[in-house]
Amino acid sequence: MSKIKVMSVTGNPDLLHFKNLQLTERKKTYEIQEMHESEYDHQVKLLKRDASLRIQIKRLQPLCNQEPFTMDDSFMSKTVKRPLLLIQNGTPTVHASRRIKFTQTMISQAYESQLRFFNSRKNTYVQMMLSIDDQLYPIIIELFNEFAPKACENFTKFCEGVNVEGKFYSYKKSKFTKYKPNGFIQGGQFDKKVSIYGGYFEDESYALKHDCEGIIGFANDGFQHTNHSQFYITLAPMPFFDYKRVAFGKIIRGMKQILKVLKQEQHSDIVIYDCGRYDHQAQIKLKLEKFTDDFYSNLPENAQSFNKFIEAEQLKHNEASGDFTQLVKYLVEQMRIISKFVYSLTSLKKAIQQLNESFLKTQYCQILYILDNQQTLQADNQQSKYIVAFRAVDGTDSCRASAFIIFKKQTTMFKQVTLNDFKQQAEQIVSMGYCVYGQTTQLVFGTGYNLSMFTLQNNEFKLQQQELQIPKKETFYSTNIKDDFLQNKIIANLSTKVLRYTDSIFTTLHRVVRLGGLAMYKEVSIFEAIICAFTLARSWGWSFCDGTTTFNQIRIRDINQLTYLYIGQQKWIQKIENHFLSIV
Repeated sequence: MSKIKVMSVTGNPDLLHFKNLQLTERKKTYEIQEMHESEYDHQVKLLKRDASLRIQIKRLQPLCNQEPFTMDDSFMSKTVKRPLLLIQNGTPTVHASRRIKFTQTMISQAYESQLRFFNSRKNTYVQMMLSIDDQLYPIIIELFNEFAPKACENFTKFCEGVNVEGKFYSYKKSKFTKYKPNGFIQGGQFDKKVSIYGGYFEDESYALKHDCEGIIGFANDGFQHTNHSQFYITLAPMPFFDYKRVAFGKIIRGMKQILKVLKQEQHSDIVIYDCGRYDHQAQIKLKLEKFTDDFYSNLPENAQSFNKFIEAEQLKHNEASGDFTQLVKYLVEQMRIISKFVYSLTSLKKAIQQLNESFLKTQYCQILYILDNQQTLQADNQQSKYIVAFRAVDGTDSCRASAFIIFKKQTTMFKQVTLNDFKQQAEQIVSMGYCVYGQTTQLVFGTGYNLSMFTLQNNEFKLQQQELQIPKKETFYSTNIKDDFLQNKIIANLSTKVLRYTDSIFTTLHRVVRLGGLAMYKEVSIFEAIICAFTLARSWGWSFCDGTTTFNQIRIRDINQLTYLYIGQQKWIQKIENHFLSIV
């Protein structure tokens, strides 16, 4: 009797504990996986671990509906154990009726345990918003008071802003004056060498080594005991700094993105856009309170499936041949399949491979243009009337989505279709849809003036709500644009100060439509902008992109065209439009 393979978990192998359970009825052997984490007893070893201090648990795929469970930022103590999962064919099986409650319990326990973990550390946490070539990148820094208390206090005070000898000093808006590729960046320079202790202060400890990227330390004047306000961030291991400079902190979140950006090309403008003390208790409690409120809602009884919905819509049009219905069913099915592996490390590769294989078999559209890698899939026959642009995986963090947009081809039946057929007015869109993946996977589909939302349940999209309408009150804002007008005239006057930024445009769009908010992106593709504008125009919201707030006036002039994007309530979008049109 062979045992069934159990999926592995990234991290310490001691995290997995297995028991054998004999099921006499089925005469099979199962393995039950009980997962927990031991306490962090060795502080010095912990410093040398991964800079993000994150233990990634592999996605758990329930057989009942194949919606992914994701666990990020999970620090579980040995007293917090997960519910038992019955593993068969390498997949944890959870009964459909227990899925939502089970997932919420897991995430709730993770956040509560993370809060206890941070409290037990007794360290100080600082957050910074770095502006690199006018793009904003947030980082969180842990300061190790145990090793260098004076250095940590000096750094924290300058992040918050402090008066020294009657003059105010702050790292905010200061520039990094030194950049050594694959070495370090150095900032915190003022008009004179100053610390909160007056002038120089002594080296306290060399216990922390410069053995990885993201180490924070104070620069000196070439000899010991000359620490002041200037600090550095290592971009690679710098062992020759050991015993020469005092390291007192480490970036625990955001370093990978910084490294990725700095490795691309030479950057001349690296600025600390904002900084201050990081209140981990408030942030984690906010996550704990809000994670269940985003998109979850109960489905109505006897909810209509998407396939029946689109077939019913077809019956309303006597001239419909069924080609459009088959195309939409095909695209939504691709999103359902992508939802099974969207949070895997190779999700984009798998999604593109899936689109290639399925297109060869069906060819419901003339051209399927994959935006992720700019790949064009073209049908052999010329019978289809439609062309499609498809975003396979949008977003790189814990928020991911897919989207499509359908046009009619402009050429005649017997003429070869090219990418130039996409160069149309936005008013010529036939249909669009996007799907946001996560604990609750939801699809928003729009055609004509209708906008409907579906929720994935039991491996099928079911109708949740028709005629979506954006809430009148903002609950969050999201931006990657550095602009004084937006900061002082728009964001400062919002009723909320909650910043929820993600690089998944369609996840942010869904939050704006469902929760109410204001989102501002510096550069998005014209296809993404049109999908957002289409959605906002049919949910009583506003958008501003490509120089206009009127959806029908947006035009695709180039398939690689980029544009800014602002979406939200009318009063804010109009203010933004009036400001930017006045300075053009």
